[in-house]
Amino acid sequence: MLPAFVERDAVDALVAAQWSRILGEPPAALDTDFFASGGTSLKAARLAGALRGASGIKVPLQRIYELRTFQGISSWLRGDARTGNGRFVTLNATGAGTPLLLVPAASGGVVGLHRFGGDPVDRPVHGLQARGLNPQDGPPSSDLGEKVADFVEVLEASDMPRRLHLAGYCVGGILAYELARALQGRGWEISSLLLLNTSLYCPPLTVEEGMREKLRQLVAEAGLPAEVAERGAEAVLQELATGEDYADFDGRVRVFGSVGAAISGYAPQLADFPVRLFSTEDRDDPADIAATTGPVVDWPDLGLPDYRQYAVPADHFEMINHAPTLEAVEAVMAEIDCTGS
Repeated sequence: MLPAFVERDAVDALVAAQWSRILGEPPAALDTDFFASGGTSLKAARLAGALRGASGIKVPLQRIYELRTFQGISSWLRGDARTGNGRFVTLNATGAGTPLLLVPAASGGVVGLHRFGGDPVDRPVHGLQARGLNPQDGPPSSDLGEKVADFVEVLEASDMPRRLHLAGYCVGGILAYELARALQGRGWEISSLLLLNTSLYCPPLTVEEGMREKLRQLVAEAGLPAEVAERGAEAVLQELATGEDYADFDGRVRVFGSVGAAISGYAPQLADFPVRLFSTEDRDDPADIAATTGPVVDWPDLGLPDYRQYAVPADHFEMINHAPTLEAVEAVMAEIDCTGS
């Protein structure tokens, strides 16, 4: 048995979203068998069609039978150069509601957010990938304005409808807020901005400090000695022994550092689109609060003209896989779609 399922990239997130939509829950592990998990011939046909709708790649039904496992299906899709390498990713192509755009958090991509592409979210769901995850795209920027301008360029080159909801998890909420302001200034209609446990405590952080923080996280998760992180990205990758290409690994770590540097000392300007904050009890990290210089107000203190806040009965890391939270997010978007507020 392979380790418990954690999606590795945008391709995994895309497949997991459709798998969840068809079977009602994501795969338990990379080697989970579609048919052993409740898949039938009809559901296999639906999965093939859903994957084609999300990826733009024709998936023969016979391939689902041959590949069977999540890892097999995902690896086959990954073999197509168009899948997962783009900056604009589709997690679900269909649904009744106004489309939802997922803005990346510190990871720089849609990894971790695949549940928003499955039930109960009833709308097209797309996501952005930060520059730098694919080394061929060039290095990431640590300037917030440049990051937002880059996302605008990606969106305006896509076929994304000009009316949409935006959502950002954790620090991704800050990127989403600024992207919503930029898009609105270019004539896009922002149905809502959904903040998924986004804090306004943003202590000063350089790219290098952010990279070291990411390496320490990876080392701690792997149960390795803490001193390994201080030897740099190459040493950490060697110890992790994942087989990942160093350029890709270094890119991920640099993107994390660039996001942290970009939001350092952030203070939002007033916006007039609907803002909805879904907040857990552990939203604000005490370490970030202690390191933040100067007074910082919270979202409710900004005087936003259309703001509501919802308590989430899960912790920070659980909420993006927490079914009641997903249902609440969809209900809020559906209400706004119907009433406009």
